[in-house]
Amino acid sequence: MTHLAVLHGLRADSRSTNVQNVVSFSTNLGCRQVTNINAFGLIPKVLRPDVIVLTYDFLALRTWPIWKILIKRVRALIEAAPIRIAFPQDDYTNCESLDQLFCDFGITHVYSPITVDLELLYPRAIRRSIRFSEALTGYVDDWLMHEKKHLMRPFALRAVDLGQRVRMLGPHLGSAASVKAEVAIRFAAKAKSLGFGCDVSTNPSDVLLGDDWYRFLGNCRFSVGAKGGASIADPRGKLADRVRRLKLRYPQMSNSEIGDRMNSSGAIHGNFGAVSPRMFECAAMGACQILKRDDYFDGFEPWKHYVPIDSVATVDPKVWTIMRDFDQAEVIVRESQKFLLESGKYTYKHFLSRLAKDVGIEQTNIATIVTDSSIQLDAAIGHHGSALEWLQSYISRAVARGDLDKVERGLESGQLFPLNKNDLAYRAHAEENWDSALSWIRHFRAGDLMVESIAIPWRTASSFLAM
Repeated sequence: MTHLAVLHGLRADSRSTNVQNVVSFSTNLGCRQVTNINAFGLIPKVLRPDVIVLTYDFLALRTWPIWKILIKRVRALIEAAPIRIAFPQDDYTNCESLDQLFCDFGITHVYSPITVDLELLYPRAIRRSIRFSEALTGYVDDWLMHEKKHLMRPFALRAVDLGQRVRMLGPHLGSAASVKAEVAIRFAAKAKSLGFGCDVSTNPSDVLLGDDWYRFLGNCRFSVGAKGGASIADPRGKLADRVRRLKLRYPQMSNSEIGDRMNSSGAIHGNFGAVSPRMFECAAMGACQILKRDDYFDGFEPWKHYVPIDSVATVDPKVWTIMRDFDQAEVIVRESQKFLLESGKYTYKHFLSRLAKDVGIEQTNIATIVTDSSIQLDAAIGHHGSALEWLQSYISRAVARGDLDKVERGLESGQLFPLNKNDLAYRAHAEENWDSALSWIRHFRAGDLMVESIAIPWRTASSFLAM
């Protein structure tokens, strides 16, 4: 029976799609045993899984200054598994680090949303004949159609005509990087001028997480979008550094001006686009999708499954007609749901069944045994509240002030040693879970947790599964 290890980097602020991706291996793959491991948490010293998966939220940490430290922590774990699978996303960012990792660690299978120009991103891995296959940036799960249904309002009663949240990528990633955001912002401006109520933003402070995101979509009649990705790859992160320096020097300079001004030496030009998982989320929450006309999926047709826009400058008047005709819009929503959700082609279960055949994972109908290397720390952080961020802040402050001994002695006696008045709000929680809180300190002293592990609000996959 296959034992799978899932290496991830989930945090308290992780988006729903990241969480779904990580927990899908526990809930949909059908392995006999799955062990979830957060790179910031406790790394098992003796674990010999048959397969290890490097999730995209873990690989996204390659842009962090502590990437080499994290890799050192998990090296033995990765090398212990004979089958090693990587799921990169945003491959165009620091792709040289990924290319090196895949070769150095003998990654056997890579699942990427990028389907063309891979040889530009991964020249070493391609030469070594590492197997590349397509994986979408996200899939849909059955629970999304059922458990989140209560967050949907009837179409006619929704308060927002057009809603979306879009990440604005930097100018160093080429013209394609800004298309999705520009389409959303410009279309929303035009819709607003015609009297439609719009809530579209690229501001990071407006990001919505968890149920707030699904509640938002369930209150929007329409969403607007396009394929994401880039037309320039930044192999070592140097282009991003140049953008940051220019923004520091010239904070009022627009992205287009920065793009014109910056030195683009080292850039790799190619087609690095991908479909967004927002398409599944919008369909699941009953929002009619207005999309830049493109090839999304075979058989996914404009005017039937989505409302197309060819140019924001000259929007087809039929688009505005549909936005005012709720009955017609709901027909399009229903067709998109049949295609994207009910067909079963784009679920995690379907994708992971294909993956199991690709890599030789033995699937079983027996209930999966799900374990977590850091589950012993969960009681101290709480599954639903803000205790996680408080505890990590508390221990970080104790380390910085040299009060860790006092904190440890207090917890050993079942009492919290407050470092400031804000700590008093968590006294009852900490004292009730003193043994788990104490284990954080002891694991830190033993070197099982690095400094970043008590400064970054990371979470176990188990804590999300328990929600």
